[in-house]
Amino acid sequence: MKIDENVKRLEKRKLKIHKKFVSRSYHRYVIFPEIRLCGKWLQKIGFNYGNFVTIEHQQNKIIITTNNEIETK
Repeated sequence: MKIDENVKRLEKRKLKIHKKFVSRSYHRYVIFPEIRLCGKWLQKIGFNYGNFVTIEHQQNKIIITTNNEIETK
């Protein structure tokens, strides 16, 4: 399968880590880091809505892999 030229240009993306404010009963709110991924580029590389993903982490890396079905373990 030939890789689309637009997909090649999207191999690297720089995103900002945002603050997410979540209210808690014991504090006014707690702040968590949040990474937002959205856009047509996700669909072009195989991440479609309704799909499931597996997320792994390694030293300073997050690896997100699409799955065709739910894994039951």
